[in-house]
Amino acid sequence: MAKAHLKRCLAVALMAASLGPSVSPAFQVLPRISDVDRKLSSLGSNQLIDSLGQWLVGNALPMIKSPVHEAITLNALDCEAQPGAEKECLTTEAVRAHQVLLYGVRWPDDPPFALNRASPPRIADCDPSVTLRSTAQPKCWKGLFSDADKTAKQRMASRPGEPAFGPGDYLLYRSHFGDLQFFHSMAAYDGETAAETQQRMRMWAQFLWGVATKSIPTDHFIRTLGIAPLTPYFPGDMTATNLFATGIVEVRNDLDQVALGVLLHMLQDSFSQAHAGRAPESGAACERMARFAQPGKIRQFYSYAGQVGSLHDHEDTFKALGLQTLQVSPSVVDASRALLTLWKENAPWSEAEKYFDCAFALETPDAPAGPGPFTH
Repeated sequence: MAKAHLKRCLAVALMAASLGPSVSPAFQVLPRISDVDRKLSSLGSNQLIDSLGQWLVGNALPMIKSPVHEAITLNALDCEAQPGAEKECLTTEAVRAHQVLLYGVRWPDDPPFALNRASPPRIADCDPSVTLRSTAQPKCWKGLFSDADKTAKQRMASRPGEPAFGPGDYLLYRSHFGDLQFFHSMAAYDGETAAETQQRMRMWAQFLWGVATKSIPTDHFIRTLGIAPLTPYFPGDMTATNLFATGIVEVRNDLDQVALGVLLHMLQDSFSQAHAGRAPESGAACERMARFAQPGKIRQFYSYAGQVGSLHDHEDTFKALGLQTLQVSPSVVDASRALLTLWKENAPWSEAEKYFDCAFALETPDAPAGPGPFTH
């Protein structure tokens, strides 16, 4: 009995070391272990590894990760926390009441996807029979993230001026280090102009708004939806359903809320100083939607692969959020509330786009992306 206990303690310690520090490239979110994740762990081929990893994700990592996205969203909904006290919005009742929306808010940092069964990744403890996300296969997730980071830096050096990853690569690689970094209001590579990044974000926002307002079907292939700029990113048989909910059947009836959460994530990330540099707010109203105040214009988008992760993460904490909401108006909470207001009004994209133009207005369209002041 004592030996078994010691073995488990050693395994936990080794798992903690292997998972290492926080590696999220966006306002950090608190992972929560669902009953589905626990059941998958008991059925998968890495039962010990994944169950220990889930224990760490559910108990140890929350001590060092800040659920900032969730707090921002809950504050923008109906929580009345004062600026600088957004963390007070994180109650069990509030999270349960909005769990599908918060799943969407969390999705860009931890999108679920299937591993290639014919050619599984050459990383220990990856089970191709289990959908990949941090809470289902934590050690595999960390291994893939680390591999993506290393490979992206190599490709930046050998192939500058293009995304490190694209269609055909795993979603985790593309969204954090490749062509889908617009999920996080970031450029796909160093040198991409702010106008190019903004255009990618616009096509993504149009798609998300269509799903969120149920004007775009979730069971049609994305390449057939008529949003031409989006087609090259999802050229195969990908629907909104399997993009947002591969292996996560419990959210498929509410993909409108999931898509809204994904859009809120992009908006919120644009206020993180590690994602984009914004000018001070001017005090002006939105030019085409005067009932909302205009945030500071974006001076430059950053790209992640060249940044130091620890410096990036420093800007994605409650401390950084509080400094902003106490000193800036409109803040990230105000912007999120504006978007939620338009969604509740079931505004068409032609109206929502007016707020997009305001919230993501550019000061210098030709400004090239780079790592910003987060390199050392």
